[in-house]
Amino acid sequence: MSFLKSLASTAGAAVSIIASADYDINWKDQAPRDAAVQHWAEVKKKADAALPLAGLRLTAEQKAKLDELLKGEGVFPDEPTDVLLDGLPDAIPPASLNRIIGSIIDDCIKNHKHDSVPSIASGKE
Repeated sequence: MSFLKSLASTAGAAVSIIASADYDINWKDQAPRDAAVQHWAEVKKKADAALPLAGLRLTAEQKAKLDELLKGEGVFPDEPTDVLLDGLPDAIPPASLNRIIGSIIDDCIKNHKHDSVPSIASGKE
């Protein structure tokens, strides 16, 4: 009986993880960009932690785009830029963005109302 409880618990956890990555976010819309700016410290922390796996999950073209967006630094910048936020959906597939930072963005869009979004640099220097 203990084995069955353990199996059920493990299966439940797996379903929870899979379901949690199923957000309905259009990553090219303004709302996710604004949420990312508002919660950049959290986004950066989760995104930086996921970078070591990027090489295993991204195509060569996506990896090159991500490296270009990160300016070869290997980590996300301390402050987001327009270029970075505009380019992420092309460098990282939506399912991966959902898995990595979807919970932060989805929660912000659904539950937080911000009076304004801080302005960010264009990143086109």
